Amino acid sequence: MPMAITTRAQRQQRRYEALQLISCGVPPTDAASQLTVKWGCSRRTSLRDIESVHSELANALDSVELQQMMGWLATQYQRLAAKAERDGQYASAVGALNALRAMVVQPQLDAQFAAHFRGRFTHQTHRR
Repeated sequence: MPMAITTRAQRQQRRYEALQLISCGVPPTDAASQLTVKWGCSRRTSLRDIESVHSELANALDSVELQQMMGWLATQYQRLAAKAERDGQYASAVGALNALRAMVVQPQLDAQFAAHFRGRFTHQTHRR
């Protein structure tokens, strides 16, 4: 088996730096560019590292933390919509309410739709 071009320690260090960039608010594409320049790896490798970091962050959150985050986000969207409406920024208010709907209501509607159309009679005609 051929030797890996990078060691496990180098890969872990690169992913740690990706985590630092993402946690500082750097967009994923910019973080990939920075990692590519610094480490001399391909852009695809950098994007793979960033995807790995995102997966680890998602797995690190348990259900209680996710519920708290959802509550916090819902409150922020409500506050943003109210402030935008007070300031006459109706497009921003509609955008905040739409984001709130997409976050809270849409997953429930999607689940109901999936339960209703669980594959019965959806792609073929029913014959007796």
